[in-house]
Amino acid sequence: MPYTGTTANYAAAAQSNASTVSYAKETLFALNPGGAFQRLRFTGESFRRNDSRQRPEEINLLSEVSQGVTTQESVSGTLSGAFSAGTYDDFLAAILGGDWQEDGALINGDLVKTWSLVQKIGDGHLLRPGAFCTRAQIGFPQGGFANVSFDFTCSRQEKSVSDPAGSYLAAPDGPVFDTIGNLGELRLGGEVPEGALRELTLTLARDGAESDYGLGSAASVGIRPGQFMATGQVQLFFRDWSLYDRFEIGWSGRIEIDLRDRNGRGYRFIFLNASLQNPEINAGARNTSIVATFAIEGNPQPGGGTFRIERLTP
Repeated sequence: MPYTGTTANYAAAAQSNASTVSYAKETLFALNPGGAFQRLRFTGESFRRNDSRQRPEEINLLSEVSQGVTTQESVSGTLSGAFSAGTYDDFLAAILGGDWQEDGALINGDLVKTWSLVQKIGDGHLLRPGAFCTRAQIGFPQGGFANVSFDFTCSRQEKSVSDPAGSYLAAPDGPVFDTIGNLGELRLGGEVPEGALRELTLTLARDGAESDYGLGSAASVGIRPGQFMATGQVQLFFRDWSLYDRFEIGWSGRIEIDLRDRNGRGYRFIFLNASLQNPEINAGARNTSIVATFAIEGNPQPGGGTFRIERLTP
């Protein structure tokens, strides 16, 4: 008899390779919109529910603490991924509080976008409605690929055997950005500094964003979206004092960098009015090349506007 087919019951547990994460924009906060959910590409996630518990400090004769009660339920986590064109455009728009324009531009604004997230694990699903992105980080490390991470706070978490989504849209399948041929030159006020880039990190956040809680429910009843803030960090081989001189004189202006995949699709990331802060230029050990590290502080330009993203096409 031929040995065909697969072996049953081989896995010790549900497999991460079979897990999916999908999202849909909510019309009303924390209400699952149903319909089609967009599947995501991701490298990992760390969502968890955390219940706040308190015990009354009762005086008793039992020498035992009083029974604990749940006072608040918080759900949060980070979704990480390899960066590719078109994959995370919705979340980039959410963290900036804007919409992509017809010309392919996105600038920070005051729109508030929340999502229902659905994750399949084993034979069940976890629905996390009221998901608000509080922080996004885009990293370009030497020796690695471009990566992204998005921090979320959610209203609640519900387990369901039935699928909360009506249907699914396939995840984008474009190539991952590398940091060799896909990353352009860093420009400060239109000028390219001396020294090759070693590392670049962009951080987009909602400063002061928090969840609100009321009586009658442990889940959050709303969010405070906070204020948009853009920061970053750049490290490059130290060749001259030009960047340090910019820091010392208090220079501020446009800082930008382009990113294109092998198909010509990508983004231009622009700090509209940024300055360099906290320089680190050290001879830390023998037989090493000195690098310079600067923090990038994004500030509003006159009339508003801190950060802009432009889609690049072939």
